[in-house]
Amino acid sequence: MTAPCDPAIRREPAPRGFRERVYHGCRRRWISYCTAAWRHSATARGAPERATRRLRAPRWRRRYHRRVPFARRAAAALFVVAVPLFLLLSNVRVAALEPRVSEYSFARFDAPARTGIDRAQLDRAAREIARYFTDEEPLLATQVTVAGREEPLFNARELLHMSDVKDLFQLTFRLHEIAFVYIAGYVAAVFLWSRERSLRQLARQCVITGAVTAGVMAAAAAAMLAGFDELFTRFHTLSFANDFWQLDPNTDHLVQMFPQSFWFEVSLAIGALTVLEGGLVALAGWNYLRWLRRPRPPRRPAVAAGQPAETA
Repeated sequence: MTAPCDPAIRREPAPRGFRERVYHGCRRRWISYCTAAWRHSATARGAPERATRRLRAPRWRRRYHRRVPFARRAAAALFVVAVPLFLLLSNVRVAALEPRVSEYSFARFDAPARTGIDRAQLDRAAREIARYFTDEEPLLATQVTVAGREEPLFNARELLHMSDVKDLFQLTFRLHEIAFVYIAGYVAAVFLWSRERSLRQLARQCVITGAVTAGVMAAAAAAMLAGFDELFTRFHTLSFANDFWQLDPNTDHLVQMFPQSFWFEVSLAIGALTVLEGGLVALAGWNYLRWLRRPRPPRRPAVAAGQPAETA
Protein backbone atom coordinates (compact mmCIF):
# COMPACT_ATOMS: atom_id res chain seq x y z
CA MET A 1 0.00 0.00 0.00
CA THR A 2 1.46 3.29 -1.07
CA ALA A 3 1.55 6.22 1.26
CA PRO A 4 -0.85 9.04 0.48
CA CYS A 5 0.75 11.86 -1.38
CA ASP A 6 1.56 15.01 0.49
CA PRO A 7 -0.51 17.87 -0.93
CA ALA A 8 1.55 20.39 1.01
CA ILE A 9 3.15 23.18 -0.94
CA ARG A 10 6.80 23.99 -0.22
CA ARG A 11 8.37 27.13 -1.59
CA GLU A 12 11.98 28.19 -1.94
CA PRO A 13 13.85 31.06 -3.63
CA ALA A 14 13.69 30.70 -7.39
CA PRO A 15 16.66 30.86 -9.78
CA ARG A 16 17.64 34.22 -11.14
CA GLY A 17 15.06 35.57 -13.55
CA PHE A 18 12.19 33.57 -12.03
CA ARG A 19 9.60 34.77 -9.58
CA GLU A 20 9.45 31.80 -7.25
CA ARG A 21 9.73 28.03 -7.15
CA VAL A 22 6.92 25.83 -5.81
CA TYR A 23 6.98 22.10 -4.98
CA HIS A 24 3.73 20.15 -5.14
CA GLY A 25 3.74 16.86 -3.24
CA CYS A 26 1.11 15.06 -5.33
CA ARG A 27 2.94 15.70 -8.59
CA ARG A 28 6.45 15.42 -7.05
CA ARG A 29 7.94 18.19 -9.12
CA TRP A 30 9.07 21.79 -8.88
CA ILE A 31 7.36 24.56 -10.81
CA SER A 32 9.10 27.86 -11.56
CA TYR A 33 7.17 30.98 -12.45
CA CYS A 34 8.96 33.41 -14.69
CA THR A 35 8.36 37.12 -14.18
CA ALA A 36 8.59 37.75 -17.93
CA ALA A 37 5.47 35.65 -18.49
CA TRP A 38 3.38 37.72 -16.09
CA ARG A 39 3.89 41.37 -16.86
CA HIS A 40 0.92 42.76 -14.95
CA SER A 41 1.03 42.71 -11.18
CA ALA A 42 -2.58 41.58 -10.73
CA THR A 43 -1.97 38.56 -12.95
CA ALA A 44 1.45 37.83 -11.42
CA ARG A 45 0.15 37.72 -7.86
CA GLY A 46 -2.47 35.10 -8.70
CA ALA A 47 -0.44 32.95 -11.10
CA PRO A 48 1.16 30.51 -8.61
CA GLU A 49 -2.06 30.11 -6.64
CA ARG A 50 -4.07 29.32 -9.77
CA ALA A 51 -1.50 26.78 -10.94
CA THR A 52 -1.47 25.19 -7.49
CA ARG A 53 -5.25 24.82 -7.50
CA ARG A 54 -5.02 23.13 -10.90
CA LEU A 55 -2.47 20.62 -9.59
CA ARG A 56 -4.70 19.78 -6.64
CA ALA A 57 -7.73 19.30 -8.91
CA PRO A 58 -9.10 15.86 -9.88
CA ARG A 59 -7.72 14.13 -12.95
CA TRP A 60 -10.71 14.96 -15.16
CA ARG A 61 -10.33 18.64 -14.35
CA ARG A 62 -6.61 18.55 -15.08
CA ARG A 63 -7.42 16.98 -18.46
CA TYR A 64 -9.87 19.80 -19.08
CA HIS A 65 -7.19 22.38 -18.36
CA ARG A 66 -4.86 20.59 -20.77
CA ARG A 67 -7.49 20.60 -23.51
CA VAL A 68 -8.46 24.25 -23.12
CA PRO A 69 -5.09 25.61 -24.35
CA PHE A 70 -5.36 23.39 -27.45
CA ALA A 71 -8.86 24.71 -28.16
CA ARG A 72 -7.62 28.27 -27.72
CA ARG A 73 -4.71 27.70 -30.08
CA ALA A 74 -7.03 26.13 -32.65
CA ALA A 75 -9.45 29.05 -32.37
CA ALA A 76 -6.58 31.53 -32.75
CA ALA A 77 -5.30 29.69 -35.83
CA LEU A 78 -8.77 29.79 -37.38
CA PHE A 79 -8.93 33.51 -36.62
CA VAL A 80 -5.63 34.12 -38.40
CA VAL A 81 -7.00 32.25 -41.43
CA ALA A 82 -10.51 33.74 -41.29
CA VAL A 83 -9.43 37.39 -41.36
CA PRO A 84 -7.53 37.26 -44.70
CA LEU A 85 -10.33 35.13 -46.15
CA PHE A 86 -12.93 37.64 -45.00
CA LEU A 87 -10.98 40.57 -46.44
CA LEU A 88 -10.47 38.81 -49.78
CA LEU A 89 -14.10 37.71 -50.11
CA SER A 90 -15.32 41.17 -49.11
CA ASN A 91 -13.49 42.66 -52.08
CA VAL A 92 -14.73 39.86 -54.35
CA ARG A 93 -18.29 40.55 -53.23
CA VAL A 94 -17.96 44.25 -53.93
CA ALA A 95 -16.49 43.57 -57.37
CA ALA A 96 -19.32 41.15 -58.21
CA LEU A 97 -22.22 43.31 -57.02
CA GLU A 98 -20.98 46.79 -57.94
CA PRO A 99 -22.22 47.76 -61.45
CA ARG A 100 -19.50 50.40 -61.77
CA VAL A 101 -16.90 47.63 -62.00
CA SER A 102 -18.67 46.32 -65.10
CA GLU A 103 -19.03 49.83 -66.45
CA TYR A 104 -15.27 50.24 -66.10
CA SER A 105 -14.81 47.21 -68.34
CA PHE A 106 -17.18 48.67 -70.94
CA ALA A 107 -15.24 51.93 -71.05
CA ARG A 108 -11.76 50.42 -70.74
CA PHE A 109 -12.13 47.77 -73.45
CA ASP A 110 -14.64 49.53 -75.73
CA ALA A 111 -17.50 47.06 -75.26
CA PRO A 112 -20.00 49.03 -77.44
CA ALA A 113 -17.73 48.63 -80.47
CA ARG A 114 -17.10 44.95 -79.73
CA THR A 115 -20.75 44.01 -79.17
CA GLY A 116 -22.53 46.48 -81.45
CA ILE A 117 -24.75 47.51 -78.51
CA ASP A 118 -24.93 51.08 -77.24
CA ARG A 119 -23.47 51.98 -73.86
CA ALA A 120 -26.79 52.73 -72.14
CA GLN A 121 -28.07 49.21 -72.76
CA LEU A 122 -24.79 47.70 -71.58
CA ASP A 123 -24.96 49.72 -68.34
CA ARG A 124 -28.51 48.46 -67.78
CA ALA A 125 -27.30 44.91 -68.41
CA ALA A 126 -24.56 45.40 -65.80
CA ARG A 127 -27.15 46.35 -63.18
CA GLU A 128 -29.30 43.35 -64.10
CA ILE A 129 -26.31 41.01 -63.84
CA ALA A 130 -25.46 42.33 -60.35
CA ARG A 131 -29.09 41.85 -59.31
CA TYR A 132 -29.14 38.36 -60.81
CA PHE A 133 -26.34 37.18 -58.51
CA THR A 134 -28.51 37.78 -55.43
CA ASP A 135 -32.03 36.90 -56.62
CA GLU A 136 -33.74 33.53 -57.09
CA GLU A 137 -34.09 33.57 -60.88
CA PRO A 138 -32.63 30.43 -62.51
CA LEU A 139 -31.56 32.17 -65.74
CA LEU A 140 -30.66 35.71 -66.66
CA ALA A 141 -33.22 37.34 -68.97
CA THR A 142 -31.68 40.52 -70.38
CA GLN A 143 -33.13 41.95 -73.57
CA VAL A 144 -31.42 44.53 -75.80
CA THR A 145 -32.40 46.32 -78.98
CA VAL A 146 -30.10 45.79 -81.97
CA ALA A 147 -30.93 47.36 -85.35
CA GLY A 148 -34.46 48.10 -84.17
CA ARG A 149 -35.11 44.52 -83.12
CA GLU A 150 -35.32 43.26 -79.53
CA GLU A 151 -33.32 40.12 -78.79
CA PRO A 152 -31.65 38.37 -75.82
CA LEU A 153 -28.24 39.73 -74.89
CA PHE A 154 -26.80 36.25 -74.22
CA ASN A 155 -27.24 32.96 -76.04
CA ALA A 156 -28.06 29.62 -74.40
CA ARG A 157 -24.43 28.69 -73.73
CA GLU A 158 -23.73 32.04 -72.08
CA LEU A 159 -26.89 31.77 -69.95
CA LEU A 160 -25.88 28.34 -68.66
CA HIS A 161 -22.42 29.63 -67.82
CA MET A 162 -23.93 32.62 -66.00
CA SER A 163 -26.04 30.19 -63.96
CA ASP A 164 -22.87 28.34 -62.93
CA VAL A 165 -21.20 31.65 -62.07
CA LYS A 166 -24.20 32.58 -59.93
CA ASP A 167 -23.94 29.32 -57.96
CA LEU A 168 -20.22 29.93 -57.42
CA PHE A 169 -20.79 33.51 -56.25
CA GLN A 170 -23.56 32.51 -53.85
CA LEU A 171 -21.28 29.87 -52.34
CA THR A 172 -18.62 32.56 -52.00
CA PHE A 173 -21.11 34.89 -50.31
CA ARG A 174 -22.07 32.18 -47.77
CA LEU A 175 -18.40 31.53 -46.99
CA HIS A 176 -17.88 35.27 -46.58
CA GLU A 177 -20.75 35.46 -44.09
CA ILE A 178 -19.44 32.46 -42.13
CA ALA A 179 -16.01 34.08 -41.88
CA PHE A 180 -17.61 37.30 -40.61
CA VAL A 181 -19.65 35.47 -37.97
CA TYR A 182 -16.58 33.60 -36.73
CA ILE A 183 -14.43 36.75 -36.53
CA ALA A 184 -17.17 38.65 -34.70
CA GLY A 185 -17.72 35.77 -32.27
CA TYR A 186 -13.99 35.35 -31.63
CA VAL A 187 -13.42 39.05 -30.96
CA ALA A 188 -16.52 39.23 -28.76
CA ALA A 189 -15.31 36.24 -26.74
CA VAL A 190 -11.91 37.85 -26.21
CA PHE A 191 -13.46 41.15 -25.10
CA LEU A 192 -16.24 39.74 -22.93
CA TRP A 193 -14.70 36.63 -21.37
CA SER A 194 -11.02 37.49 -21.18
CA ARG A 195 -8.78 40.09 -19.63
CA GLU A 196 -6.00 42.34 -20.81
CA ARG A 197 -3.60 39.48 -21.51
CA SER A 198 -5.96 37.97 -24.10
CA LEU A 199 -6.42 41.38 -25.73
CA ARG A 200 -2.66 41.53 -26.06
CA GLN A 201 -2.71 38.12 -27.73
CA LEU A 202 -5.47 39.32 -30.04
CA ALA A 203 -3.31 42.27 -31.06
CA ARG A 204 -0.41 39.91 -31.82
CA GLN A 205 -2.75 37.77 -33.90
CA CYS A 206 -3.80 40.86 -35.85
CA VAL A 207 -0.15 41.55 -36.66
CA ILE A 208 0.30 37.94 -37.78
CA THR A 209 -2.87 38.23 -39.84
CA GLY A 210 -1.47 41.20 -41.73
CA ALA A 211 1.73 39.29 -42.47
CA VAL A 212 -0.21 36.22 -43.65
CA THR A 213 -2.42 38.36 -45.88
CA ALA A 214 0.55 40.10 -47.46
CA GLY A 215 2.37 36.80 -48.00
CA VAL A 216 -0.57 35.01 -49.59
CA MET A 217 -1.44 37.94 -51.85
CA ALA A 218 2.19 38.37 -52.88
CA ALA A 219 2.36 34.69 -53.87
CA ALA A 220 -0.90 35.02 -55.82
CA ALA A 221 0.35 38.16 -57.60
CA ALA A 222 3.59 36.41 -58.54
CA ALA A 223 1.62 33.48 -59.97
CA MET A 224 -0.60 35.84 -61.95
CA LEU A 225 2.32 37.77 -63.39
CA ALA A 226 4.14 34.55 -64.26
CA GLY A 227 1.26 33.11 -66.27
CA PHE A 228 -2.24 34.51 -65.92
CA ASP A 229 -3.59 32.63 -68.95
CA GLU A 230 -2.76 29.24 -67.48
CA LEU A 231 -4.01 30.29 -64.04
CA PHE A 232 -7.26 31.58 -65.55
CA THR A 233 -7.83 28.29 -67.38
CA ARG A 234 -6.97 26.21 -64.31
CA PHE A 235 -9.42 28.20 -62.19
CA HIS A 236 -12.27 27.52 -64.63
CA THR A 237 -11.53 23.82 -64.97
CA LEU A 238 -11.52 23.44 -61.17
CA SER A 239 -14.58 25.62 -60.54
CA PHE A 240 -16.92 24.36 -63.27
CA ALA A 241 -17.84 20.80 -64.21
CA ASN A 242 -18.64 21.69 -67.84
CA ASP A 243 -17.12 23.61 -70.73
CA PHE A 244 -19.74 26.36 -71.01
CA TRP A 245 -17.08 28.86 -69.95
CA GLN A 246 -15.23 28.34 -73.24
CA LEU A 247 -16.78 31.14 -75.31
CA ASP A 248 -15.99 32.64 -78.69
CA PRO A 249 -14.74 36.26 -78.53
CA ASN A 250 -16.00 36.89 -82.06
CA THR A 251 -19.66 36.03 -81.44
CA ASP A 252 -20.39 35.74 -77.69
CA HIS A 253 -21.33 39.00 -75.97
CA LEU A 254 -20.30 37.86 -72.50
CA VAL A 255 -16.62 37.54 -73.32
CA GLN A 256 -16.81 40.71 -75.42
CA MET A 257 -18.16 42.64 -72.43
CA PHE A 258 -15.70 41.09 -69.96
CA PRO A 259 -12.46 40.10 -71.75
CA GLN A 260 -9.66 38.24 -70.03
CA SER A 261 -7.62 41.43 -69.63
CA PHE A 262 -10.43 42.82 -67.50
CA TRP A 263 -10.24 39.86 -65.12
CA PHE A 264 -6.48 40.31 -64.84
CA GLU A 265 -6.86 43.94 -63.79
CA VAL A 266 -9.72 43.20 -61.41
CA SER A 267 -7.74 40.38 -59.77
CA LEU A 268 -4.76 42.68 -59.22
CA ALA A 269 -7.04 45.37 -57.76
CA ILE A 270 -8.68 42.87 -55.39
CA GLY A 271 -5.27 41.63 -54.24
CA ALA A 272 -3.96 45.16 -53.68
CA LEU A 273 -7.04 46.14 -51.65
CA THR A 274 -6.78 42.97 -49.58
CA VAL A 275 -3.12 43.69 -48.76
CA LEU A 276 -4.02 47.27 -47.82
CA GLU A 277 -6.82 46.14 -45.52
CA GLY A 278 -4.61 43.48 -43.95
CA GLY A 279 -1.98 46.15 -43.36
CA LEU A 280 -4.53 48.29 -41.55
CA VAL A 281 -5.48 45.35 -39.32
CA ALA A 282 -1.81 44.70 -38.54
CA LEU A 283 -1.22 48.40 -37.88
CA ALA A 284 -4.09 48.48 -35.39
CA GLY A 285 -2.65 45.49 -33.52
CA TRP A 286 0.87 46.95 -33.55
CA ASN A 287 -0.35 50.29 -32.20
CA TYR A 288 -2.17 48.52 -29.37
CA LEU A 289 0.96 46.57 -28.43
CA ARG A 290 2.96 49.77 -28.54
CA TRP A 291 0.40 51.44 -26.27
CA LEU A 292 0.74 48.59 -23.77
CA ARG A 293 4.53 49.03 -23.68
CA ARG A 294 4.34 52.75 -22.99
CA PRO A 295 6.12 53.97 -19.84
CA ARG A 296 3.74 54.30 -16.93
CA PRO A 297 4.17 56.66 -13.97
CA PRO A 298 4.82 54.95 -10.60
CA ARG A 299 1.82 54.47 -8.38
CA ARG A 300 1.50 56.69 -5.36
CA PRO A 301 1.41 54.88 -2.01
CA ALA A 302 -2.00 54.67 -0.43
CA VAL A 303 -2.65 57.08 2.43
CA ALA A 304 -3.76 55.38 5.64
CA ALA A 305 -6.89 56.58 7.36
CA GLY A 306 -6.25 59.38 9.80
CA GLN A 307 -2.93 60.44 8.26
CA PRO A 308 -2.72 63.73 6.39
CA ALA A 309 -1.85 63.48 2.70
CA GLU A 310 1.46 64.97 1.59
CA THR A 311 1.22 68.23 -0.27
CA ALA A 312 3.69 69.62 -2.77
